[in-house]
Amino acid sequence: MTRWNEIPLRRRRVGAVAGAATLVAALAWGTAGCSDDDQPKDLRDAASSVQSALDRAGDEFNDFRNGVDAAGDVKPGPVRIDSDGRATTEVTATNTGDSSADFLVQVEFRKPNNDIADTVVLNIKNVEPGKTGTGTARSNFDLNDNVTASVPRALRH
Repeated sequence: MTRWNEIPLRRRRVGAVAGAATLVAALAWGTAGCSDDDQPKDLRDAASSVQSALDRAGDEFNDFRNGVDAAGDVKPGPVRIDSDGRATTEVTATNTGDSSADFLVQVEFRKPNNDIADTVVLNIKNVEPGKTGTGTARSNFDLNDNVTASVPRALRH
């Protein structure tokens, strides 16, 4: 397994920047020919919210130095919409290490066209070796019920 702190910082940032650039390009394509005044406020707000969430997630992972890449050991469950209109998913982390560990997990909620609708970071704490631990990822704002969840990054520490 690759330790997160062994992945060159430049490569980590390039991935985050590429993802953000893709999102911005998709939003720009969808609003080509619109000035800021013509662009729907909801679309600008949504793009800003998603970008902020991506930035926060990137900051948390970039600031972390002593973790092992565990994305393959973490799985999201089905997405449900809670009573407040937020998307939630139960995330299960399996500790394949030989000592108790915590997990730092990024969960992306994606639209049917695979665009990122939201991203959140959660911690799953005190998972014993060979056991699983769970945590609930909850979107930052209202999403509809046709989103899916994925785990692009997870660290065991």
